[in-house]
Amino acid sequence: MARPKRAPDEQQLSPAEWQMMRILWRIGRASVRQVLEEDLKKRNRDYRTILTFLSRMEAKGFLSVEKEGKANYYTPVLPKKKGLQAEIGRFLDEVVGADREGLELVRVVVERKLRKRAARRR
Repeated sequence: MARPKRAPDEQQLSPAEWQMMRILWRIGRASVRQVLEEDLKKRNRDYRTILTFLSRMEAKGFLSVEKEGKANYYTPVLPKKKGLQAEIGRFLDEVVGADREGLELVRVVVERKLRKRAARRR
């Protein structure tokens, strides 16, 4: 018997799928080729790999797909803010838990990252 499909905010994405999600949140509706062009700026993946990622993400409910001619166009279903909140919450629950020390460490790491990004912008 097939397992019922869970809502996108209850599913998990792999690190590579998160990269695809960030691309789609940034550019919006896109074909596999458009996502590939964006991905190639940082990585060396091929068309079929990107297609596999996007197809899996659509099956998980994170993306909708529309066919136009021979091309598929993918659009994020999950808003960026909701997706990030769900994943951060999942991380905090699973990795940090209720440990005050761990939560303080998360705060320190986030502040350090923000300072580094601000320094790079200058």
